Amino acid sequence: MLKFWLVLLLVLNAAVLAWQWDAFARWGHGPHQQREADRLQQQVRPEALKFEVMPPASATTPPPPALPDANALPPTADASAPDTASPAPALSAPGSSAPQATPR
Repeated sequence: MLKFWLVLLLVLNAAVLAWQWDAFARWGHGPHQQREADRLQQQVRPEALKFEVMPPASATTPPPPALPDANALPPTADASAPDTASPAPALSAPGSSAPQATPR
């Protein structure tokens, strides 16, 4: 019974595919060729539309700078020395003389 349904579905799929490809058009059975005829007739001056092709983005913008290789690390003098190139911001201690907002 399952084979029957499988063959039936395959035959129906083949029939629908043939219908979409206009295999039955000579007998008057085929898909609608012009689906939006009313909308096409309502257009006002469609010849006035102009489409401009934009240049590719790579032609107008410069390429991004090359990133250094992730595997190549700069040589350091001493691995245990702290990094002094970017010092950490100083934190204020609690209770310092910074002004605080008072509720009203």
